[in-house]
Amino acid sequence: MRCVICKHGEVKPGSVTVTFERGEVTIVFKDVPAKVCDNCGEKYIEESVTKELLAKAQELIENGTQVDIRKFQSAA
Repeated sequence: MRCVICKHGEVKPGSVTVTFERGEVTIVFKDVPAKVCDNCGEKYIEESVTKELLAKAQELIENGTQVDIRKFQSAA
């Protein structure tokens, strides 16, 4: 698949770091599976992974977390 941003690179499987910030809260997930452009570095994360990230981040926020850094582990 060609990158829709730069139109030159090929999108290949890889992993990325995703950071969420909401008010005073910062949550970082490392090693998130994604497709990454080999030219510009644009990241494409599957919808199912995005939903899982958002659910985990919301759970951490509800539990009073202010800062958290963790390795992403899919529940699937």
